[in-house]
Amino acid sequence: MADSVGRTDRIDLALDAASMSTSGHTCTAVLRVSPDGTGSDGKTWATAYTTIQAALTAASTDANDCTLIQIAPHATFYDINTTGDPTWTGNYILQGTHRLWASVKNTHGSATAIMKFTGKVELWDLTIAQTDAVDGVIFTKSGFRLNHCEFDSTACTGAQNSIWIDGTGGTILGGIVHDIHIHGHVTHTTGVYLNNVAESYFEDIHIDVVLKGIQIIHADSDNNNFHRLVIGDSALGLDLDAGNEQHFTDVTFHHNTRNVDDEVGDHVWVNIQGAFLSTITPDDFTGVAVATAAGADTWTAAPVQIRAAGDNPFRVLGLNVEADDTEKFRVRLTDGTTYFRDTELEGAANAVKRESSNKPGGTEFIFNKGVAISAESKSESGSNTATVWLEIQEI
Repeated sequence: MADSVGRTDRIDLALDAASMSTSGHTCTAVLRVSPDGTGSDGKTWATAYTTIQAALTAASTDANDCTLIQIAPHATFYDINTTGDPTWTGNYILQGTHRLWASVKNTHGSATAIMKFTGKVELWDLTIAQTDAVDGVIFTKSGFRLNHCEFDSTACTGAQNSIWIDGTGGTILGGIVHDIHIHGHVTHTTGVYLNNVAESYFEDIHIDVVLKGIQIIHADSDNNNFHRLVIGDSALGLDLDAGNEQHFTDVTFHHNTRNVDDEVGDHVWVNIQGAFLSTITPDDFTGVAVATAAGADTWTAAPVQIRAAGDNPFRVLGLNVEADDTEKFRVRLTDGTTYFRDTELEGAANAVKRESSNKPGGTEFIFNKGVAISAESKSESGSNTATVWLEIQEI
């Protein structure tokens, strides 16, 4: 039987199969975008669409399909050139070659975003270049993916978000943002804006020169994980307006006006780095008197507050104590729920002895905003006083 499939068609079919395989996902179709294409059907590099929006418009919108759109390098940039928020409803993987080899803009005079997606979407290896007051990429569907991309909003002139996960229509779950660099405008840019987003993962994100690095709103924005973040040279690093129990691990802040503005106060902080100021509280030479109970070796009847609740996450770096008699004392600290440190000291023979510690008591634990620190004391004979100061480091 004669072969009814021509050589060129076989090559294209082989390329399609390889594309669907190397993308790491199962796709039902492949379209290509290149400034050198003819724009006829996007099925080969020779007939590639010349604009990204042409490929998106041609792609299937069937809920059971997923189109891989391969985007070739561009000497200048791909221009979406569409008014408002250009919105596509299908399932797509947009894949460039390298994050700095294909830049995407929307230069339309009435544009408000570069691209908005309401289906299942993944972006790889692209630069999203924002101008004026144009948002970057808007996702509205659970399972969003964003990998190895650059966001540049240094040329913007009004308020905008680089990455906007918009759960206005319902909670968005299970998204991943990985290996992203955001370079913005310190007056206008919010790097990552999360509205009603939960149980999603943000890893290896570097944010520079923005108004806000990450902002979280909506009461149901719960249990998101942020791992290996660097936020610097910005007005505000994290703006936590709503949502519960975000997890921040391996975060570095540098040269920000403020690192954290937290309106919630129930998050988990692990390995938070930066040049954070340490202070002594109370800021005087009087300290806070914490009386022991009258009985020997008996704790204070009620904890005495040493540091009032504040607006920032903080560490307790050190505990300074003066004893009023020549005997052994113990002082322990509580956050109102748990006793987290217990220190023993002994008064000097002729006056008082101050014993200082400049290290955490076996933990790097970071307390949330809204937590007060109190102390209790006890002595060998009872009816004594320990005067207490804390060394605090606010994040």
